[in-house]
Amino acid sequence: MTTRILPICLALAAATPIAQAATDKYRLIWNDSPATSVTVAWCQLDGEDAQVHYGDTVRREHTHGVDRQTTHLKLESRFARLRDLRPDTVYHFVIRDSNSESPAFSFKTAPVGEARFSFVAGGDSRNHHKARQRANRMVAALNPLFVCFGGDMISRSNSKDWSAWLDDWQLTTGADGRMVPIIAARGNHEGAKDIHLLFDSPIPEDYYAVGFGDFLRVYTLNSNIVRAGDQGAWLAADLKKHAATHWKIAHYHHPFRPHHAAKAEQHAQYNAWAPLFYTHGLDLAIECDSHVVKRTWPLRPSNAPGSDQGFIRDDAKGTTFIGEGCWGAPLRRNNDDKAWTRASGSFNQVDWICVSPEELTVRTILVDDSQATKPIDRDSPFTLPTGMKIWQPESGAIVTLTPRNADGRSSLDAKTLARVEIIAPKSPFDTSTEVRISIKGEPGAGAKLRYTLDGSEPTAESPRYRKPISLSATTTIRAAIFRHGKALSATVSATATRADSE
Repeated sequence: MTTRILPICLALAAATPIAQAATDKYRLIWNDSPATSVTVAWCQLDGEDAQVHYGDTVRREHTHGVDRQTTHLKLESRFARLRDLRPDTVYHFVIRDSNSESPAFSFKTAPVGEARFSFVAGGDSRNHHKARQRANRMVAALNPLFVCFGGDMISRSNSKDWSAWLDDWQLTTGADGRMVPIIAARGNHEGAKDIHLLFDSPIPEDYYAVGFGDFLRVYTLNSNIVRAGDQGAWLAADLKKHAATHWKIAHYHHPFRPHHAAKAEQHAQYNAWAPLFYTHGLDLAIECDSHVVKRTWPLRPSNAPGSDQGFIRDDAKGTTFIGEGCWGAPLRRNNDDKAWTRASGSFNQVDWICVSPEELTVRTILVDDSQATKPIDRDSPFTLPTGMKIWQPESGAIVTLTPRNADGRSSLDAKTLARVEIIAPKSPFDTSTEVRISIKGEPGAGAKLRYTLDGSEPTAESPRYRKPISLSATTTIRAAIFRHGKALSATVSATATRADSE
């Protein structure tokens, strides 16, 4: 009888895992210097004396213990703050405790100086697990340097919701174990202590900045507490101190001016932050909360004629706003566009932002329509993976920002891919000439060229350009792109001079 039972027992043993990991819910966090540090975080199920074994080779020659441990909503979190890392370097690590070893992971530190990389931004992943999981898989496929998450990760601040969110977050890790650091902001569905205790934010108030040298600075703001006061004073001082930073970005939860009509206008937040954004040349603001999609033209705070809800378009020195959520929370109607709204919609999405010394571009990933079966080619980090789809609104699929000059002005007349070119023969001409006007870039469907010949500013009522314009006298031509009565570009002008009029 023994000889019959033994093979069965061996077969059962072979089908049973030898050991289960005593750690789970892994995440990487950036809240300090991303070129030389990272925080490795996980939840401890059992075991003792956990350590991170890491190195820039699979040998993982360094070890680091737990710097902080928290017990919050029945989750036992551990944080190991790795320091003195080398910039722009891939590190490999595992977590070992007294009775287990985690899967093998890796991460890449940030480069120093001017660089080329991408990051993903968004928020509001509360309810719909499948949409949230699809968005997380988009992160893994895009392989960004980091993720800015703008809050409302969960619906209720309890163990069940947070456990599910952290489990879903594992889908942002690539099949090769490559993890993506998160820069986390607080939303109104998070408890007051959640971000600090689960993501090791530097202060309990959850506002801080992460600097990529003088190239990029990311401001994480807390729109759930007083926007002025200590937070406002810190923001003003830090923006002033880092005035020379090449790119400045902020992300936070509540939008100044929501694009869903049932959401309240954030007047206190506008008063505290909007003037600082404009004065100190903030390039991009990433907002959440409304569960709609929006892009704006570059804006400055103003109540002058032509403004709408305290903002007016300013292509030269304004801040561009994007958002507002849709990582899996219930979708709402985009029913509150403004005069300065560039595009809006309602669908699950994340924003993919590519950063280089020459420009910053924003593409919006259609989460439900994308099937990224193959991750991004790391040799071509700005090329979308096969099967990934981006939003194509009439105003153009790509939002492009350019660096500011010493006076704070964008080096591009309009922060848009659409611009006007007037093609005239060399001046002076003899008796007559023809002038051509063309659109350079991607203005989207419905765009029309309008022009004037008397030196006045073109409007939506000006003549539409359809064919070359014949001139027989000295003339100043001014032209701009319009759609639905709104200007899409800066005005461009040129003068064709007749020889005998000089």
